[in-house]
Amino acid sequence: MQRFVSASLAAIYLVATPALADKLPLPKASYSADVIFTAKGKDIAGHIYVDGPKERREAKSAAGLPSITIIRRDQGKVYDLKPTRHLAVALRIAAAEAAGKTGAPGTDVDSFYGAEAESQGLETIDGLLTTKYAIKIDGGPELTVNATVWATDDGIIVRVVGKTSIDADNAPARMELKNIIRGPQDAALFEVPPGMDLLQVGSDSDTPDKAPSSTPASDIPAPVAEPAAPIAAPPTTAAPAPTDAPTQPPAAK
Repeated sequence: MQRFVSASLAAIYLVATPALADKLPLPKASYSADVIFTAKGKDIAGHIYVDGPKERREAKSAAGLPSITIIRRDQGKVYDLKPTRHLAVALRIAAAEAAGKTGAPGTDVDSFYGAEAESQGLETIDGLLTTKYAIKIDGGPELTVNATVWATDDGIIVRVVGKTSIDADNAPARMELKNIIRGPQDAALFEVPPGMDLLQVGSDSDTPDKAPSSTPASDIPAPVAEPAAPIAAPPTTAAPAPTDAPTQPPAAK
């Protein structure tokens, strides 16, 4: 989600991680937090909710519209919610990564979870004890990635500072969590809202389905109407004569 991802660091999805000493821990914690992402002198603020492999990210787009992404690593899917259109777009995680849709605050956290890294000691950030990791990714002759990640033992990535070789003229991008509150999260945060149209990108059908609803139809808000381009009526053609209709005998010569 742009919203949370720098285009330059999205290249992390496309390269392999080198073999180093340690691995970042996988996400196991349940918590919520404010997040601030800084890139190219601009700050983007948002909020995240996490329950192990389930994550919800909320922010606002450049146009001021709400941007909500639900990441279900347990399902291998990402849901891009569009509240004003009453629509949810479902992507497989691999496709979402290619489209820059799973970028965690700052860079894609999924690029670091389970990645090999080099431990650089312990630091306390926002009241949490973290391990500081260095990651260097060689993506070929034109791309290298250097990042420092601070993560807890149960997979909370509290801070990321990273830079790619294609961003040499810019200051490193930075992500940091604030006001981290551990504790159970409402399961509904990680589900597509009942009654919302659900478009499965990459499925056999491009026709939106309906998300499962436990709410009476009368209680579900009507979708916001959007103007549609006029559709020209198809040209009419004369119906063919029935094949079993009697034929006229040829005229006598």
